[in-house]
Amino acid sequence: MLKTLYEHFVVLYNSISPLSPSLAADHALKQEEEVYKKSSKLTYRNAVIQCVAAIKRRTTPTSLSHSSVGTEDDVKERAEKAKSLQALVLDRKRLEPLIMTRDDMEKWGVCRTGSDTECLYHWGKPRTTKVGGEKVRVYTCCSRPVAEGEGCVHGRHVFYEASTDDLHSRHAFSLLRPPLNPDKALEIAAMDCEMIYTTGGFRVARVSVIDGKGKEVFDELIKMDEDVHVIDYNTRFSGVTEANHSKATLPLASIRKSLDAFINSETILVGHALDNDLKTMRIVHHRCVDTAILFPHRAGPPYRRALKDLVREKLGKMIQTGDASVGHSSAEDAAASLDLVRWFILNESSKTKSATSTSKSDSIPSTSKQQS
Repeated sequence: MLKTLYEHFVVLYNSISPLSPSLAADHALKQEEEVYKKSSKLTYRNAVIQCVAAIKRRTTPTSLSHSSVGTEDDVKERAEKAKSLQALVLDRKRLEPLIMTRDDMEKWGVCRTGSDTECLYHWGKPRTTKVGGEKVRVYTCCSRPVAEGEGCVHGRHVFYEASTDDLHSRHAFSLLRPPLNPDKALEIAAMDCEMIYTTGGFRVARVSVIDGKGKEVFDELIKMDEDVHVIDYNTRFSGVTEANHSKATLPLASIRKSLDAFINSETILVGHALDNDLKTMRIVHHRCVDTAILFPHRAGPPYRRALKDLVREKLGKMIQTGDASVGHSSAEDAAASLDLVRWFILNESSKTKSATSTSKSDSIPSTSKQQS
C-alpha cells in the first residue's frame, strides 16, 4: 500500500519534483504512517484507498508552498488555518498596537509633516567661491556656506524623485483630510501602488485600495502631468502597459481628491514598505501598519523582506507570479499585506503580549525588601 501512495504522490508532484526530488517519497511515508495510526487491521486497506482518492482530487501544485502539497493531515491543517485567517475581522482595536511609532517612521524615512511651512530649504544651487583666500562651497540664493546645512527659505515640503535619466521634480506632501461628522471613510484600508519611469522621475501609475474585509474599493490608473512623458512602463514589476495606461484619465491631484471618499486622517493604512507608497502618493499619515516592520529583515533597516517571500512563508501562497508581460498587481499586493497582518495577529501578537507581561513581572522588585 505504501507503493500505491508513493505512485500517486509522484503523479501529483510531477511539476515540482525537480525542486525537491525526495518529496514524493517523504510524503508517502508520512501519509502511510498517518493512515496506520488512525486505522485497524480491518480498516487499513479502505483507509488507504480513500486517501489515494483524496490525493487524486487535489489540484496540481505549482510550488512547494502550494496548498496541495503534503499529507492529508497537512492539507486539512493548512485549510483550517486559511479559514481562520479569513474569519479574523480586522478593526481598530486589533490594529492600534501595530501602528508605527514616530521613531519607526523616522528610521524608515516616512514623511511625517505636511505643513506648508515645515520645509526649510535652499532654492539656489551650491557653488564654489573664494572667501578670505580659501575655497568655500556656498549657496547661490543666500551665499551661506553649504557646511551650515540649514536652509534659508520656508516652503512646502517636497520629495525628490530620480528616474533612470537622473531627472527629478519636486512635489508637495499633504496630510489626509480630517474626519467629518458623519464620515463614510474606512477605519482600515490596505494600499499599494505601482510605479513607472518617466521624465519626471519614478512616478505612481496605479493605486489600489481595499477595505479591512479584503474588498477592493478603489483601483485606478494615474495619468501623468502634461509635461511628463513615460520612459519605461516597468511592466515586469508594475503590470502597467502602454495600452492600459493610455486609458488613464485622472492625474495624481484628482486621484488624491477621489481617495478622500475612502480614507482620512483617522484611517489605519496597511501596506508593505508603506513608506514608498506614501511618498509616491505625496501622503503624510501617522496611522500606518507596515508588514515590512512587523516581519523585519534580520539585517535591520534599511533592508526589508520581499512581500512575495513573506506571503509564501507565512501564508503558503504565491503572488507576483506574472511574467515580464504581466507583472505585479497592486490590488493583489494590498490584499496580501492585509492577510499578513491577520496572520501576525493570530500567531505573533499573543507572543509579544506574553513577552511584555513576563518582562514587566520580572522587573517588579520584592515588596518586603523594598520596604525594609
